[in-house]
Amino acid sequence: MTKSNYSVHWALCNQKFCRYFAQKIDMKRYFILAFAMLCVAPLFAQKKYNTEVNYAIDTLFPFNIKLLDIDSTKASNSKSVLAIPKKEKDRKPTVIAFWLTTCMPCMRELDTYTANYPEWKKQVSFNMYAISTDYPHNFHNIAKIVRQKQYPFDVLWDCDRMFHSVMPGDLNGLPQVFIFDKNGKLAYHHKGFRPGDEVTLFAKIKELQ
Repeated sequence: MTKSNYSVHWALCNQKFCRYFAQKIDMKRYFILAFAMLCVAPLFAQKKYNTEVNYAIDTLFPFNIKLLDIDSTKASNSKSVLAIPKKEKDRKPTVIAFWLTTCMPCMRELDTYTANYPEWKKQVSFNMYAISTDYPHNFHNIAKIVRQKQYPFDVLWDCDRMFHSVMPGDLNGLPQVFIFDKNGKLAYHHKGFRPGDEVTLFAKIKELQ
């Protein structure tokens, strides 16, 4: 091989090496960037979550969850709404029915409670709340349904849907109803609704008097 040919061959080899090395560097940069994005993405997601719900959630009754009225004009907290009175004589069992405006069994359950509520209240003392876990885009239906149905018990909206994180089974599948005794201990839990379930519910309320 002549000197000139050798120089040309060396130049070609050098170009190929440089091109190969550059590709390796680009691939390395790509993997580093991809890895960094995978690591950082959850941090951004967590930051967004904490911005939307920036308070500690208690897992025990009366919890610590933001609630809104049916018109979204008045905010409250489950800690005060469900508060256990200091005096023993003032304490009552508390019934919480979780529902959705798009859930037909929920409608039947609340209609049944509405029909029985006046008689139940004549016989025993208890608190009752219907808490909607609707997504914001369905919120406007809450007030519409409540006014149409004339529910006699308090209706509230879990606007951040945080009860899903503290109730058994993550409230998977509605309706679900819970009874807490006078001291805030879970005494009854039922999922779904069929005619006759209200009889069992009321019997349990009477037991806890």
